[in-house]
Amino acid sequence: MPPLASRSHIRAERRRYRRAQDGRAWSVKDLPKFYYHRNFCDVIESVAAELNHLLDESSLSFLSKFRLLPFEAQCAYVRMCGRKGQVFNIDRFDYPEIDSLSDQFEILESESFVEPVSAQFHRDYFKSLTKPELTLLLSDHVCETKFKKSWKKDKLINIAVDEIDFDSLTLPKNIWVQSRIKALEYVLFLHSGQIEGSLQSLTLRDLGLIKAPKSEQKFGAQFECQDSAKSAWFYAAGLRDFRQENMVAVDRLTQTLETWPAPLCTVSLGDRDKLLHKLGGLLERRGETDAALRAYTRSDTSLCNERVVRLRYKNGEKNWVKTRLEEMIENPSSDEEHAFAQDFYARKFKKKRTSIVTDILRDAETLQLDEAFRNQPERAAMHHFREKGLICKRTENVPWRNLFGLLFWDELYGGSSARSFPKSLKSGQFYEQNRDGIEKKLQDLDTPHLVMIQLLKTLTKHFGTHQNIIYWGSRSLDRLQAMVENSPKGALAYILRLMAKDWRGTKDGFPDLMVIEDGTARFIEIKATGDVIRRNQLTRIRQLRTAGFKAEILQVSWTVDPNQTYVVVDVETTGGRSGLHRVTEIGAVKVKGGKVIDEWSSLINPQRSIPANITRITGITQEMVADAPVFADVAESFAAFMGDAIFAAHNVNFDYGFISAEFQMVDRRFRHPKICTCSSMRKLYPGHASYSLKNLCREFHIDLKSHHRALCDAKAAAELLFLVNEKRLENQT
Repeated sequence: MPPLASRSHIRAERRRYRRAQDGRAWSVKDLPKFYYHRNFCDVIESVAAELNHLLDESSLSFLSKFRLLPFEAQCAYVRMCGRKGQVFNIDRFDYPEIDSLSDQFEILESESFVEPVSAQFHRDYFKSLTKPELTLLLSDHVCETKFKKSWKKDKLINIAVDEIDFDSLTLPKNIWVQSRIKALEYVLFLHSGQIEGSLQSLTLRDLGLIKAPKSEQKFGAQFECQDSAKSAWFYAAGLRDFRQENMVAVDRLTQTLETWPAPLCTVSLGDRDKLLHKLGGLLERRGETDAALRAYTRSDTSLCNERVVRLRYKNGEKNWVKTRLEEMIENPSSDEEHAFAQDFYARKFKKKRTSIVTDILRDAETLQLDEAFRNQPERAAMHHFREKGLICKRTENVPWRNLFGLLFWDELYGGSSARSFPKSLKSGQFYEQNRDGIEKKLQDLDTPHLVMIQLLKTLTKHFGTHQNIIYWGSRSLDRLQAMVENSPKGALAYILRLMAKDWRGTKDGFPDLMVIEDGTARFIEIKATGDVIRRNQLTRIRQLRTAGFKAEILQVSWTVDPNQTYVVVDVETTGGRSGLHRVTEIGAVKVKGGKVIDEWSSLINPQRSIPANITRITGITQEMVADAPVFADVAESFAAFMGDAIFAAHNVNFDYGFISAEFQMVDRRFRHPKICTCSSMRKLYPGHASYSLKNLCREFHIDLKSHHRALCDAKAAAELLFLVNEKRLENQT
């Protein structure tokens, strides 16, 4: 895989090429002069026009005061909001379209949109400094034994807050603090549903400069009253504080737990439960068990209920726990809660020694797979089943969500925009509101060919429409068809009915693979050493079994397969950086069972000049590649030669990175497990002075007549691979 910088370079070059072809080339300099002002005004005025009943006094004051500002003061404020942080040195601003920037900020101060820096903003002021400025400030005010300039900036900020008397600082003149932040955040929340710390992402999104949908409906339209909107905003802000690790705000949430607003809609209810679970976890880690219990008991989700049971059992309240578990088994809030309650009750009160998870893992079949797939266990298992002549497809959650979304498209979206997430699905009312239509379509699943016709019509009509359920992929229909045509009668209907009734509880956790054998689909969750079974995965396997599917867990153990197929590759290039430099020659040999069974090679036209120093090393000249095919012309042939083999090379990341980058250039994916003959030789044959290909070939008497020509080097590396596998098999036995 090419380095991150190279991959981003590849993507950037590819985007520029496509935009130029389509006549859509657009850079920031092409934007209208005051585009940011127009965009900001569109946002706030649309909220004011459509959601005025949700605006509180501070938000209305913010809007009216902003409208009264002079145009250039408005521009200065919007520019400031587009930057990160809360404290700004406007001497660093470079906005030539705004006249007299200092004067504009004086106007903003007079209307309370900014204010001078005071002691309450000391941390934000230190954050606004560059690291060199911060270390210089610390050198002037703090003993040098208390900090090191090499420390991370966050640590230096904490030192500054603790050690520097803010009132003793002499601040530059043009330092300002942004005010009215909460009012602005609330307005933006009503517009997009996000707690925006900066206007930058909003501007880029609405102008189409980043890939994100421009919503046709305001997020706040779902709220019936101001209290409902304010409650949702409160919990969204709390989750934001957790993400940003704003511990001052989080501690404030802990202290005011009893006065949190009541959740008045499904959005605020869901966010409140998430926040309570996060807060309870934080308090547990701090050792504040009683406070954690107070947080957990305010929610009735299965995760919080589980933590309450575990904590109270730990506190010795066994009678209470036993009664509560019996209630949960009798009347569970979800399948996950039922599974937990049964398992915990059996182990704590019936003296069962092992958990359900342990029992399942003990009963699971073990697959012996080649260790070259060690980081790709699902891919290794797919290769195993396909080698046995079975149809195997990667599934997880995508085909289930796709089938659900395509089958129930009309019920989900009807005549409304598909851009917004269906409210009935979020609230849990989807099944009840559409019971007749849903049951009719579930019955149709017993006639697969008719269902596939309907799914294809829906796919054709709506393909590419932005929504949050279906993944529009090139292979989506293949997996759907395999699932629909090979499922036991009534099984799909059972699972889709569960999803319709409880989308939040059943939208994920499905097994990794679908294997079709004798016309019947079975689902398999792959677990390698160290993997854990999550609660939702366990629940989904149980539900699939109840529905009539065969669903199981397979454990993977790693071994050396003597009959594994490898393709040993060597590339020659115009330089050392994949994505920036290009391939000039590829040589590859296919090996199996210790023998070379095929070979492939080609010069490649790199579509750029070959440096003289590269020609001296490889002997490949510009004339030699002038009439050679470009990579796009040989990509299909090379991919076919690779098949499902393991990619091997000497210093494998170099060769793999270049091949992968070339495939990305032509919009194709290249993914193979890989093994490095260089690192393997170091590990298995220690003690050599050098592990270069040339030196190892000399040491082990391997022919290397045309070093730095791809096919010759690939053949030599294949001989090293034989030595590596010989030692690996020897160690295994």
